[in-house]
Amino acid sequence: MAKSKALHWQEPATEVCPQCNGSGEWVGMFSSGPCANCDGTGLVGSDGEPLSTDDLLPMMRRQRDRAVQQFRQLLQTPGVREALAEHRERLAQKERDEHAALRKGLRGG
Repeated sequence: MAKSKALHWQEPATEVCPQCNGSGEWVGMFSSGPCANCDGTGLVGSDGEPLSTDDLLPMMRRQRDRAVQQFRQLLQTPGVREALAEHRERLAQKERDEHAALRKGLRGG
């Protein structure tokens, strides 16, 4: 008989990875990459072992959902949408100016 899943998932006890100090990355002299001790997550179980995907995926989904909820709440704050639109327009104008300067440089102007 198949094992049934618990109705309420409990987040496992975690600690910061001692190898990468929670960054999820190792940095060498000439290269860097995901930490092999924590599988690039920055977290290990209380036993010091990497978290299983059965525990890791629900944790990441919850973190994503919290971030999306915070972003949506931020967009409801008065003035934020306008400030975001102004920022996007400044970035677009900067990009247009850089392209114009490159075209002018290519034409020898």
